[in-house]
Amino acid sequence: MREAYSPWWKKYKDWVQNNPEEAIDAYQQVKEQVAGSPAKYKGEPVEFLYQPFFMTTTQWQELEQINQTMMQVMEKVIEQYVQNPVFRTHFDFPPLMEQLILKDPGYRYPVPMTRIDLFYHLDTGDYQFCEINTDGSSGMVEARELQRIVGNSQGMKAIGMKDENLVQGEFFHTWVTALMDNYREWCLYHQRQPKDDPQVAIVDMFAKEPASEFIEFKKAFESRGYPCMVVDARELSMDDGRLRAGGKDIDVIYRRLVTWEMVENADIIQPLIEAVLRDAVCLVGPVRSQIPHNKRFFAVLHDEEATDFLSEKEREFVRRHIPYTARLSGDDDEKWQAWLQNKDQLIIKPDDRYASFGVFAGRDYSHDEWKKKLTMALPQSYLVQQYCSVPRMDMALFTNPKPDFHPFYYLVGCFVYNGKFQGPYIRVGSHSIIGSVVECF
Repeated sequence: MREAYSPWWKKYKDWVQNNPEEAIDAYQQVKEQVAGSPAKYKGEPVEFLYQPFFMTTTQWQELEQINQTMMQVMEKVIEQYVQNPVFRTHFDFPPLMEQLILKDPGYRYPVPMTRIDLFYHLDTGDYQFCEINTDGSSGMVEARELQRIVGNSQGMKAIGMKDENLVQGEFFHTWVTALMDNYREWCLYHQRQPKDDPQVAIVDMFAKEPASEFIEFKKAFESRGYPCMVVDARELSMDDGRLRAGGKDIDVIYRRLVTWEMVENADIIQPLIEAVLRDAVCLVGPVRSQIPHNKRFFAVLHDEEATDFLSEKEREFVRRHIPYTARLSGDDDEKWQAWLQNKDQLIIKPDDRYASFGVFAGRDYSHDEWKKKLTMALPQSYLVQQYCSVPRMDMALFTNPKPDFHPFYYLVGCFVYNGKFQGPYIRVGSHSIIGSVVECF
């Protein structure tokens, strides 16, 4: 019989309930440590629950297999996009984006970094995908710091958790290794001698100070002997065929700049665009990762005529685990009426934004309110999607004088570097939409 929850779950719950004063003291210590850590969101300490998310070895291995299968499907779709001009019309990307996608990255993995978010039911092993984040995938600092702080906390010691019992994700040095593997492959592809200490640039566009995550990645690169700088894409320049910033030649870029921002700002970041198209720099990750990042990817997968290159096993994987998705349109009255009438089974979302921005669940609105939401979304680039069964479990909450357990929805994000599962990033909330624009821990 399947073991739904790790035995450590019950041990932790028993400890909190039987030792409330000790548990509150432990929570306060953890809270202080998180506040003093790099785990920040928009400059403030990240909101968290003092609730370790325990998994069994079987569940960890299941996540490895789930992500391996999804990566295989992603790579097949990307290859079809590159080889088949007719297939590209399903995504309708603007010309510059298409040009950048078709540019060969010069290394094996078209999606070297991704965070695959899924609704994974610990009790049954069933799952459905929520979305795929490639451009600017984030959350590594929060995951690392909470693993470290909670893992060393009073509660973990009280239940007898020891290091030899514990496997955790590692998200920084594993990425340094993956990126450097891609850089060396890129050099061989272009018949260039790879440097022992290539200059790395972490590139984005900043409204204020760079996120703490960028600084942590910079430290990781430098600890391995690779000089690294955090650079605003607007500060890059081309000089004698080399991409430069701060008076230094750049050899390899870790791209955190999301693709739609890259394309929309092409006129003011022209040196970056030119360097990529002229192979003046190794870009990790490549713009072709935009294909699965765009939420239209799920709609294309459900078009069996368009995806006849998938195997029957892969088709079944799509049917069972990827929620029905379609482009929102008012052209088909039958579909429009079905979307209106079946609101409790549907959500709508933009096809290329992040942080749950603009996502609406039909069950949260009256019929008239839902119709207004659909009508509002029509002129924009929106998708309509099947509402997924979001897993939920009791988790510790310390907001009252006495700690208590309340049901929370949870979402499992899976970091995958060069096709290998590195570990999970767990977010929870009291609402079925879990993201930074709604209550989220």
